[in-house]
Amino acid sequence: MTLRNQRSATRARPAHVGRRRARQACAQLDAGGLAHRQQRMLRALLRERAIAARQRRRRVRRVTIAVAGAIIAMAITALSFGLVPAIEAARGEGITGSFVVSHEVCSSRGGCQWAGTFQAGDAAPVTGLGYGGSLPAGDGPGSTIPVRYPGGSDQVYALHASHTWVFDLLITLAIGVAVGAALWISPLGAGPRYPEGVRGSGTGPRARRRRRL
Repeated sequence: MTLRNQRSATRARPAHVGRRRARQACAQLDAGGLAHRQQRMLRALLRERAIAARQRRRRVRRVTIAVAGAIIAMAITALSFGLVPAIEAARGEGITGSFVVSHEVCSSRGGCQWAGTFQAGDAAPVTGLGYGGSLPAGDGPGSTIPVRYPGGSDQVYALHASHTWVFDLLITLAIGVAVGAALWISPLGAGPRYPEGVRGSGTGPRARRRRRL
């Protein structure tokens, strides 16, 4: 009874089939002259290797799709929220000037934001810009605030200690993780469960149970 249980456990445990062992099995099958039982054992060994290789390729494909999807989602989000200009402003880059607060604009995508006009010295004023973050306490429509304008963006930022980029970065990472997780658990890139010619070959758990019966 103990010997039978050991044999069953040995059959159920998937063994690692190396490349050298697989080549030897192919050579033995090509040479011929083997008993039917030996041929069946060697073919089963090659099938197990084919299944393991397909599973490895499937995992690599799923990881690649998930990582690529997360990177693309984060890039799109960073562009939408203006993450790069926000980081540049926090590093002290851009043109300094004053921002005259005009009115508050609200949208379903980005919430509410104060809009106004940016003025830097004798240069022409830039209208229709938004203020990144919250206005200083006590400021509102008609107030003039010292700001930094990094350019290439539709927003100005606080002249010192701008932390808008932190919030934008967290949103970007959260969306990237969500997209990557969704792609990982989705069947996209999983491919067929068994390699071609393996389904119904008699190597699966059900087939082993039928043989025991």
